[in-house]
Amino acid sequence: MENDRSIADRDRARKILDLLSQVVEPLAVALGEGCEVVVHDLTNLENSIYAIGGGVTGRRVGSPPTDLLLQHVLGGAKSNIIGYATKLPGGREGRSSTIIVRDPVDDSAVAALCLNIDVTNVRQAHRLLGSLLGGDPESMVLPVPETPSEAFPRTVAELTTQMMKEVIDSTGIPVELMKKSHKIDVVAALNERGVFQVKEAVEDVASALDVTRFTIYNYLNELQDRSLEGIS
Repeated sequence: MENDRSIADRDRARKILDLLSQVVEPLAVALGEGCEVVVHDLTNLENSIYAIGGGVTGRRVGSPPTDLLLQHVLGGAKSNIIGYATKLPGGREGRSSTIIVRDPVDDSAVAALCLNIDVTNVRQAHRLLGSLLGGDPESMVLPVPETPSEAFPRTVAELTTQMMKEVIDSTGIPVELMKKSHKIDVVAALNERGVFQVKEAVEDVASALDVTRFTIYNYLNELQDRSLEGIS
């Protein structure tokens, strides 16, 4: 019975993904140049991009999720994220929206419909208009909602590498000088950001921290024990 339910769940998820995929190319064309439309399969986080139209981030079908989407899913993906600022490849300015699509039967998050729009030229035009009108150019710039930064990896390796670099750099301690407590803190931060939802992540993190993959598993088990005991 459990296996039958799992098959039924997968079938529903696939139908939702296939339905969303039908609107990707038409929507990308309708929104015009500088817009990208992406459907993510949230049941396959390692290679989540199920369909993509437009060419803003250089990704393709089979690419992994962004770090922000990964963390959002790990937190339960309880809401949509609309109109947040992003930095697109090449340093261009973007505005993105992530719409979570749920299974109508069990309310689980099965897909994300994402829009990424390059607004670099729009912002430059606003600054120019502000200058021509004699006002403060910055007052003409579109407001930017505050949000964590988002990376657009093309491969799983890019995703894990960037997230590891950010977390390790944030400690301010070179890996070769880290003690066990520092490395556990790094693993904890990476775990909170959803890195270990990716299969190859354990090997990559072990290499970055100069330990074995079994040590990473031990760290994760220790963190789980702390959580169960209510220790922060």
